[in-house]
Amino acid sequence: MRKCTLLLVILVMVLAASGCSRSWNFQEGTTEAGGGTKAAASGGIKAGFLFVSGEEGTDVLSHKAGMSKAQAVTGLAAGQVVYKTNVNKNDVEKKVDELVESGCNVIFSCNAVFEDSILECARKYPDVTFCQMDGRKAEESGLDNMHNYYTRIYEAYYVGGMVAGKKLVHMLNTGKASPYGPNVGFVASKKSPEAISCANAFYMGVKREYSNATMYIRYVNSSGVYDNDAKQAKQLVAAGVSIMGEYTSTSAVASICAENGIPMVGRDVNLISAAPKNALTSATSDWSVYYTYVIQCLQDGKEIEKDWIGGYAEGANIISQLNDKYIVDGTAKEVARLEKNIRDHKARIFNLEKFTVQGQNFKDLAENNDEYKRFKDAIGDGQYRESYRHSAPDLDVLFDGVEVSDYNYLASQEEENN
Repeated sequence: MRKCTLLLVILVMVLAASGCSRSWNFQEGTTEAGGGTKAAASGGIKAGFLFVSGEEGTDVLSHKAGMSKAQAVTGLAAGQVVYKTNVNKNDVEKKVDELVESGCNVIFSCNAVFEDSILECARKYPDVTFCQMDGRKAEESGLDNMHNYYTRIYEAYYVGGMVAGKKLVHMLNTGKASPYGPNVGFVASKKSPEAISCANAFYMGVKREYSNATMYIRYVNSSGVYDNDAKQAKQLVAAGVSIMGEYTSTSAVASICAENGIPMVGRDVNLISAAPKNALTSATSDWSVYYTYVIQCLQDGKEIEKDWIGGYAEGANIISQLNDKYIVDGTAKEVARLEKNIRDHKARIFNLEKFTVQGQNFKDLAENNDEYKRFKDAIGDGQYRESYRHSAPDLDVLFDGVEVSDYNYLASQEEENN
């Protein structure tokens, strides 16, 4: 019950204040306003969604908030959107059959593990539009009704890392953090290009403020399981980290940080209700940008991009509300400046002069080491250009200073206490 209540509060906060300056005001005639003339203008469009996580998942809350905002713009009513949660990879085709039978003619698949099954469904239902989040195969499939989409979420993680870095410096200067050992912890649902890209970006953001930062990353190897996320967060607390980031789909990391007085940066939704004194902000995507785009394309009979990507410049990435009482003075002003630079394409998040891999410049490594030559064509303008080949990220190597942590610190603590 505690988690259910907590995440209901989070959803309200997402809808009320997702981002530093964005509001989620629903226009007349939408789902939130009870239907009306705008819903009629949406014609016969009916959208279906597939999620791995359950109703409580922060990723589900984020996508639902985005779709609600898209409904406000496009006029889709409540009955024109269907959500399927807790979808198992092996049940994708069955769930798609159910969505199509219910009248859905556009289906958004919100987890990369679904893509192969979605491709088969796209062949089975050529008159249904399929949009695969975090996918890579739409273009090569040759299917007119298959599309990939994602956001440059690493941009928001970079900004969130800067917020965390300022907090870390303040803690170091006031004796509340140690300069020794891992300063930063990061919990990721699984080892994937998406998680690693965001972890690297978060680390680079922290290093803007504290160049000597080191970071431990722990993989949960599951998605949307609260207790599993909490366990890995507890391991990082036991390892002695002073600040934490995360790429998970629950509020568990925020709760563990709140229990242990560790500042953190979350993912997908505003987590201040879960950690009132510790959640500094969250790296989020405004999914309404893409969902509005697709629905309007369908309404207007326009072609949908095969491989769509959006970031700060398109309004598709933001950080959630800054926790004004607990961020360092001057942070909000620095956030505004950095976000402007990102929107104007002036910020190099993966600046080749700012990081190394295996002790080497990444460009040199990509040119001379067969294992890394796959990254060569995405290097240019003094930086690694993430999402250069397709919308889904592919930077799946950790930067020097970021280390995978598998040690059981909790067991060591128990032994010391006995």
